[in-house]
Amino acid sequence: MSSNSVIICDLEKAIHNLPDLALKIGFRLRSVNVALVKPNICGLYHPSRRLLSDVVEFLLSRVGSVIIGETRSMIHDPDEQFRRLGLDAILKCFDGHVRAADLSEDEWVKVRVPNAHVLRELALPKVVLSSDVLVNLPRVGTHSTTRLTCALKNLFGLLPQKHKYSAYHPLGMDNVIADIAQVVKPDLNIVDASTRVILGVDALAVDIVACRFVDLDPLRVKHLRLVSEDRGEELEDFVRRLNVIEA
Repeated sequence: MSSNSVIICDLEKAIHNLPDLALKIGFRLRSVNVALVKPNICGLYHPSRRLLSDVVEFLLSRVGSVIIGETRSMIHDPDEQFRRLGLDAILKCFDGHVRAADLSEDEWVKVRVPNAHVLRELALPKVVLSSDVLVNLPRVGTHSTTRLTCALKNLFGLLPQKHKYSAYHPLGMDNVIADIAQVVKPDLNIVDASTRVILGVDALAVDIVACRFVDLDPLRVKHLRLVSEDRGEELEDFVRRLNVIEA
């Protein structure tokens, strides 16, 4: 199935049928060593703990170990948020095969941005680049500077600097997100949309569909347009080619 395919389904269906739904959008889980799950833990919108637990269980069917990773923000530290949101209970359920990690403490690796808007290189936690599978797990919402916060915006949370917002905001957050999207490409995006879930292998496609859940026109979200244009395609054409499946 095309990477432009996106599935929308009820939360309960996603929780009970994640392997089949992932296959339908072209994601086949291979037997690998490490998977990194990036939920939005230190931001404004946190994904369902139950959905996160189900994603981890799905990954452990083929993956040796799973890391739930987040970086520090100006107002939150991951360890505090893991405890506050009750993620310790998830870790205990999986008998040592899952760990939570403050990715800001990992080794930072500099990566060149091929066609930079504002950042010629990014510093990323080493585990982001070394993990065999990256699962992006945001909750869709609106944002004062980017209009939409979802799969692509959640990748901003992989930058390890604690004061990343004040450091990068003057450059234009949409530009920064587009630069990150050239370097970090999740294998699977699973979006918490309250009672619904959006799944896709392409973060751009998923974000376009997510716009309908927060009453936004995707054509007016700058970073969506930039990401599409960086791929050599007008956003309007990308939207027309989307294959949205109601499961």
